[in-house]
Amino acid sequence: MAGGYRIFSDENYPYFVTCTIVHWLPVFKETTCCQIVLDSLAYLREHKHTRLNAFVVMPTHIHAILWPEENTKLSDVLRDFKRFTSRAISRQAAKTENQTLLAGFRKARLHNRASDVSQYQVWQEGSHPEAIFSLKFAQQKLDYIHENPARAGLVSDPVDWPYSSVRAYWLGETVYPTVDLLET
Repeated sequence: MAGGYRIFSDENYPYFVTCTIVHWLPVFKETTCCQIVLDSLAYLREHKHTRLNAFVVMPTHIHAILWPEENTKLSDVLRDFKRFTSRAISRQAAKTENQTLLAGFRKARLHNRASDVSQYQVWQEGSHPEAIFSLKFAQQKLDYIHENPARAGLVSDPVDWPYSSVRAYWLGETVYPTVDLLET
């Protein structure tokens, strides 16, 4: 792939991450909430010194491959991403008066961190990063990300899922947000 990034064997790795909505609430059935995540992924790519190598937004969670630049901590990038998207998603749920989402977010906050200043928790704790240290592992994670919507029965062909980087990899098309292709 022209312009792709190779996997290095030093300390600077791309990471496969998963971020899941509390109580597996189907937040991303709402186009507006999907757009919040897509815009936020674009922002972290442009302003947080992190390459976005692949992504998929599913109804209840997201998967991505992120590659922080040297001296950029993945934990800081994910913290900022989750903080911003959490606030934006909870504002959107309040704006549309989605009481199911708001109640779930409120319940999760009370259960997990009642002393926090926010009244809502949108994301489950953690993001389960896995360092991608080989080409074989990179291909496995790319396939997992891109085939996830078809495996879940959301589409019959992965390229039909609009919230994924699959079209960049399989068809060479430009997607939003832009991805930094991994060579596998």
